[in-house]
Amino acid sequence: MNIKEIILLSGVVIFMTDVSIASPDDFKLKASVGAMVFATPKYEGSDIYQPLYMPEIDLQYGPFFTSVSQGAGIYIPVNESRSLIFAPALRWRVKRNLGEPRDAIEYIGDVRPTVTLNTILKLDPIMFNFRMTDGLSDSNKGASFNIGTTWQNNIGNRTNITLYATAIYGNKSYNQTYFGITKVESVHYGYEVYNAYSGFKSVDVGGIFKYFVTDNISIDFHTEFLRLVGSAAKSPITFEKNQMLFGFGATYVF
Repeated sequence: MNIKEIILLSGVVIFMTDVSIASPDDFKLKASVGAMVFATPKYEGSDIYQPLYMPEIDLQYGPFFTSVSQGAGIYIPVNESRSLIFAPALRWRVKRNLGEPRDAIEYIGDVRPTVTLNTILKLDPIMFNFRMTDGLSDSNKGASFNIGTTWQNNIGNRTNITLYATAIYGNKSYNQTYFGITKVESVHYGYEVYNAYSGFKSVDVGGIFKYFVTDNISIDFHTEFLRLVGSAAKSPITFEKNQMLFGFGATYVF
């Protein structure tokens, strides 16, 4: 049984279990919209940075959610305290595309959906999470496993801080998709053939700082440091193992 089957089977089992998804009081629409601009590497491993403009959309109605970062899915509490939650979801993952010479290697509109299973353990103000993902498309193969922890807290009435750390493990297909070089790619683009192997792909730490200038409008700052490891760090197209991300934007909370 592969990871895709495990994820889909887990979702079916969860839906068939006799648990209360949410009480009627939980069915209230929560929404926030905004926009962010990031300074980010063109792809993981690049030493060239570019601006990236992204909308910030986060909607939740009872246990149902959809957002730019999380995709669309459902939170399913499996105990009365709701400290342990499964969140099967459909997300979109971007496949590396060589396309052009070195300074133009980037993610170029090659978007493929993935199925995701998040397991979240909430022990306020700390949240532990484990995520399994698998590509639904043959051109975006591979499974990854994210293990992370998040701390979130309010400081005063108008400031919210989130700190997180994540380690990502990729199987052979996943790491090959993003960091491997096939014989065809080697001939076309001049990189030596490289067969990535399974193992941890990266570890990262980051933080999000939100300051509410009004009760509904926040100014957001985001920073992240990521270190490529294993076969990802040794890839011919990895020119910088240490990756930084900086973001700035604004959000309106309804």
